Amino acid sequence: MLDLSKPKHAHADERLRNDVMGWLGTVRPDGRPHLVAVWFLWDGETILIFSKKDQKIRNLQSNTQTIFALDDTKGGGEVIVIEGEAALLEHGSVTPALPAYEEKYAPQLARFGWTGESMGREYTEPIRITPKRIMGF
Repeated sequence: MLDLSKPKHAHADERLRNDVMGWLGTVRPDGRPHLVAVWFLWDGETILIFSKKDQKIRNLQSNTQTIFALDDTKGGGEVIVIEGEAALLEHGSVTPALPAYEEKYAPQLARFGWTGESMGREYTEPIRITPKRIMGF
C-alpha cells in the first residue's frame, strides 16, 4: 500500500511504526459507530491490536469493516486514515509479549507495571487489520 520511495509514504510509515495511540472505528450491530483509542503495532502491511472481550470485539463479530486513524494531526496537515478489514485472530495465537510490541510500548507497560505477558492476560483478543485504502498523507 505504501511506496516507501515516496517521502510522504515513508513519513506515514514512520508514524504508523512510532505513534503510540491510534483511533479504531467499528460499527455496532445496530449500525451506530464506535470509536476507541488503542495501542497498535504496524508491520508495514497490517495493524495488530490487542483487546479485552469488549464492544469492539462484539462489533467485529458482526461487521469486520474498520477505520483506523492516528491521533496527532500536527495542526491538520498530517492526517492518516486507513480503511480496512479486521480479522479476529485465534485466542493466544499472538500476544502482547511479541518483542516488537514490548519494545514499542516499554514506557507505557512500565507505567502500568505490566510486561507484554501480563498485559496479555487481560488483553486476550488479537485483532489484525488489513488496510484496503490509506488516505490523507
